Amino acid sequence: MLVKVDKKGRVYLPKEVREKFKSEEFFLVALPSGILLVPRVDDPLKALEEEGKKLSNVDIKVLRKVIQGEAEKEVGLR
Repeated sequence: MLVKVDKKGRVYLPKEVREKFKSEEFFLVALPSGILLVPRVDDPLKALEEEGKKLSNVDIKVLRKVIQGEAEKEVGLR
């Protein structure tokens, strides 16, 4: 999908994208090879838990503990 930047630097996200991710706010992440838009969620741990349910042979409680530990390391709590 090709989107353009207008003269004020704005990018229009098509309706189907906004509806698919159910978000009006996105984090913009600058990568060496481009940019990444990540939808903002109200409860990141709950969203990850829902994604984790799609994985086979993974205990969701273990996955949630690992995710929470990594998040705490990232913000300097560990």
